[in-house]
Amino acid sequence: MAMMSLLLQNSAGQMAVGLGEGDQLIFDSSRDADLVGLRNVQAHVQAGLDQSGKAMSDVGRVFVDIGPGGLGATRTTVAFANALGFAASIPVIGLHAFELIGRHVSAGGERPVVCIRPAARPNYYIGKFEAGVLSYFQFKDVEAVKEFVRAHRHIADFAGKFAFPNVENAPDETWPVSQGNSASMECFLALGLEKYQTSPRSTRVFPISEDLSVTAQ
Repeated sequence: MAMMSLLLQNSAGQMAVGLGEGDQLIFDSSRDADLVGLRNVQAHVQAGLDQSGKAMSDVGRVFVDIGPGGLGATRTTVAFANALGFAASIPVIGLHAFELIGRHVSAGGERPVVCIRPAARPNYYIGKFEAGVLSYFQFKDVEAVKEFVRAHRHIADFAGKFAFPNVENAPDETWPVSQGNSASMECFLALGLEKYQTSPRSTRVFPISEDLSVTAQ
């Protein structure tokens, strides 16, 4: 029997849980109208197990979104994953949110994907996903992020969540539109399986948190 994977994604502020059997996705809570908008991770997981005819003891590994993003929601989901990993002695693999949304938006295309999400004002997380990897990831202030966007607006696609207010008495500027702020569960499972082959085995991972000591370069 193929190993069961539990998938937990929450850094975009919308809880989504999946179950994979080998490389096949067998449950996706984002497709269940009764679960959309529900923040209780246990309810999502239990619904997946019930609908799939599985038990928690069938799960052999956990893939969890570690952010960056909504830190409270991410911490809650990571804590849930770590508790499962510890209780069942199964590996927990953390997936970087920008790898997830970059992979989802790129869909195997050649254009890089600039990923942006807000942090503590006026700062942002910013990354660049290209050639299948997250090649750049920084914590920057808003002006540095705007300069990065200007440099990539014609050569990259954009993902995440961002909005830059226009400066008073300055010409209005049009900014690119995000093409997605979360990954499909199919994409999530595929990346998780790749990381499972190369990541060290652990029952504990940590969310990506803000580092206010990082300055714009």
